Amino acid sequence: MTMRREIILKKKAVYELSQLTPSLKQVSTVYPELLKCQVCNKCTMSCPQDINVMEYISHALHGEIAEVADKSFNCIMCGLCAERCSGGLAPYHIALLCRRLYGRYLLPRSHDLSSIVAEIEGGRFDAELSELKEMEVKELRRRYNERDIAP
Repeated sequence: MTMRREIILKKKAVYELSQLTPSLKQVSTVYPELLKCQVCNKCTMSCPQDINVMEYISHALHGEIAEVADKSFNCIMCGLCAERCSGGLAPYHIALLCRRLYGRYLLPRSHDLSSIVAEIEGGRFDAELSELKEMEVKELRRRYNERDIAP
């Protein structure tokens, strides 16, 4: 008799990011199971990326959204942490929500972004783009390899 083990994928909550704020209250409203964490550390032990999942869940439990975003950055959402969780959490979904909240509300905005977007929309690069589209691959490669790279 062969035993077949199926990974049970946890459902991702449906939420409107623009209606949320970066706080423990909001994260735990979207994912109430966060508050059921048993601090067993099985999530960390199962992570193939060697991410300290328990650490970023601890930050989530303290409402430290930026820390969750930072500590979970390399997560590939494989679901193994959720598979092993005794409390029924899906840490990767919680991390994704925190990364989205961080990006929308906490990440410092680029000072140049709006002016660059305006230049693009104004057609500043249209002629150069048309020229590049018509260029031979060999010439494109040469230009690419010789380009200036901003620090």
